[in-house]
Formats: sequence, C-alpha cells, structure tokens
Amino acid sequence: MEQKMKTLRSVLSLACFALTVSLTAQPGPRPAAHPLEQPFETGEERTEIFLPQVNGMNFYKADLHLHTIFSDGDVTPDMRVVEAWCTGLDAIAITDHVEYRRIEREMFKFMDRYIREDLRRKGEALNTNITKKDADEYGILVDLNVGYNAAVKKAKDYGILVIRGVEITRRDNNHFNALFTKDNNRIYDPDLSQAVRNARAQGAFILHNHPAYGDETPNHFSDIAAGLYAQGLIDGVEVANGRRTWWHLFTHAVSGGFTPFADSDAHEYIYWRYGRPGDYEVPRYRNMNLILAKALTEKDLQEALKAGNSIAYSNNNLVGKRELLQALFAASVECRPVQNDAAAPRRRAMLVNHSSLPYYFRVGEKEYLLNAMSSLTLPVQKEETAVTVTVLNMWCGNDEHPAVTFTLK
Repeated sequence: MEQKMKTLRSVLSLACFALTVSLTAQPGPRPAAHPLEQPFETGEERTEIFLPQVNGMNFYKADLHLHTIFSDGDVTPDMRVVEAWCTGLDAIAITDHVEYRRIEREMFKFMDRYIREDLRRKGEALNTNITKKDADEYGILVDLNVGYNAAVKKAKDYGILVIRGVEITRRDNNHFNALFTKDNNRIYDPDLSQAVRNARAQGAFILHNHPAYGDETPNHFSDIAAGLYAQGLIDGVEVANGRRTWWHLFTHAVSGGFTPFADSDAHEYIYWRYGRPGDYEVPRYRNMNLILAKALTEKDLQEALKAGNSIAYSNNNLVGKRELLQALFAASVECRPVQNDAAAPRRRAMLVNHSSLPYYFRVGEKEYLLNAMSSLTLPVQKEETAVTVTVLNMWCGNDEHPAVTFTLK
C-alpha cells in the first residue's frame, strides 16, 4: 500500500512538472507583422474598379486574350482566375493556341519515356507546332478544351466568368481569337479561313488580334486578313495588346463597326506585365474591355460585344463608340455648383468623379486631370449657363474625342 502511494505521488509530481513546463512554454503576444510580411498575413486582396451603371446595366470588366501552360503561356489556368479576381475583373477568356503549344511540347518530351513502344508513332511523337506546316493525317492529338475546363473549376471559388476561346495562328501575324466557342477540338483546318468559318459555325465571335504588330494599316492588312473582312467574318479588332496601343486603328475599329478590344495577351504573370495600380503616378490597371451588359452571363456579354457595347481600356485611354463614351463619362462625373460671390466677375463649378477611372479633359483652352474618386473646381464666366468638357483620354476615332455638356444651375 505504501509503495502504491509513493508511485501515485511520483506520477502526480511528474504531471505537475509537465503542466508547469507547458504553461511556461506558452508563447506571448506576437509582435505586429513587419510591413514586408503583410502580404503573407492578409492573403489574396482584390483591387475593386468602380464604374457607374448606364441605363440600368453594368460595365463588366473582361480580359479576352489569355494564354496558359496548355499552349505557350507560363502560368496555369487556375492562376489566370486568381489574377483576374485580384485585379478587379469579372470575366476572362482562355484563348490558348490551336496550332502552337510550346509548354506542352516540353511535357510530352518528359512523358515520352512512358509511352509504350506499340503506341509510338514514327518520327516526332506529337505535332505541337503546326504554325509553319499543316497537321498530318493524325490531326491534333490533345484536348484543346482542357485549359478552359480547368479554369472553370477554379472560377467557382471566385465568382469569375470564364469564356471558352481559342487563338487561330498562322505566319505573318495572321492571328485571330474565336470567343464563345463550343468545342475547340473541332476548329482546326489547314486553311486558316476554313478554321475561322468552323469557329463561326459554333456561333463564335471572331477577333482580329494585334493587327499592327508589323505596322500594318487597314489598307495594308495581309491577304488572309483582308479576305476574312471581305467575308464578314471579323467582329472585333484589338486596338491595344499588352503594352502597345495602335492609335491609327481607332477609326478602323469604331467607324468600321468592329468592336474595339484592349487585351493583355498575357503569357507571363499579369503583375510582371502591368505591376499594380499604385505603382504609377496616376493609378492604372491591366488592359481590359468594359462591356455594358444586362448580366454577367456568356449570352449577355456576347450580345453586348456583337452590338459594339464595349469600351477598350488601356493605359487609362478608352476607345469606343461616341455615345457609349459620353454615357460613361456623364454617369461617372457629377457637376455641382459652388457658392459664388454675386459681385465677382467669374464663378466656379465643381466636377466630382465617382468612378475608379481618371479623366483628362479640356474646357475652352485649358486642360485638366480629374483623378479617380476625386473632385476639382473649374472657373467659368458668370454669364455661362453650361460648360462643355472634351474628354481627351476617350477616343471615338484616330483624332476624335467625345464631348459632354453640363448645365450650370
């Protein structure tokens, strides 16, 4: 009995010692994170881009030219979705190349050792680059919908709309995006025009990609591109791609009835190409298209694009139809009267910008910058009953800017 009591006392002593050690080992309050640690503490953050409603409809922000590791991009479809959410977009299109898949070629080389000899074809295992030659009798042996399918799964967690698309590629800058396709595996044809018609048969919207990489003008497009225009197969034109903007294409797009586009055409990470909005003296965003639509659905976005109800945004420049640009500016900017001295020969008006976009404009002979979510006052003549603002970072043609008139009360 005495031995049992000694054993029990020993066990209790050890338990108390262990509890004491445990309590003294509890960490104290953690110091505040160093500023450089903050991104890891806060996780993903979204840059919100606020735009007004027009006629009860919303401007949806979309980048409709993106590549992933399933063609010649450096990132996964999942990352394209995360980037879209973080940079304030509502929709993206995965538009991997049909004919050129550089990263896949490296994957195939790695997997080559696992292919059974009885399944191996003679010569090159798979045709991952047919931009300079036609596909052989085997056609294309991969699933060209895989990037889109992967992005759609990820998008469910972020509320991003992913549009199925594909880039049809040939030499001499003959590149065209087919958007809103149904099955990318049924598009390829050795003849580019037929491939575009195959996409159109699926109801696709056809976009002329970066037409001026070779400094082409609308009068000097390639014979292939000119043929597609002549057949009525072109719906939109990229007036901006990546970091480049082609001012001489604005009239071609807007007056020609082709919806203007500004896309990133990103192969690398978006932040490597554009940085962050606050990196610039006047904050700016990645290339995107501001699509005025009833709802964030494929049907509504496609109808809006077909009708030309979209504005191309690049480097704080906006390209589109005059009436659409005027509607955006009028809905974004409010003109307020300022209390004026009745005896003074001049008075003032205040312009308040309720949007996330800056506006550079001219009134009379003087130019002004109205930053996002800010206001400024304008001097006006006492007898003036209205002020007309010509918005210089809005373009409805090569040298054309829309104007909006505010009534002074």
